[in-house]
Amino acid sequence: MSNSQFFRPEHHLTREELEALLHVKAGVRVCERAYTTLGIADLIEKGIHGWKLTLPGEFRLAAGQ
Repeated sequence: MSNSQFFRPEHHLTREELEALLHVKAGVRVCERAYTTLGIADLIEKGIHGWKLTLPGEFRLAAGQ
């Protein structure tokens, strides 16, 4: 995870953040703010074919937190 104070491991993602993770996983565009927020948290990264979930992003989405 990132060193960001906002995204400590105990920080539970909001419903909007979880929905954005689902959209990124499905290849659906989300707002720039969501890309920025999730990117800072190291939950998504820019890949060759667009944005994708990182391993921590996959774990957090699966856990629903």
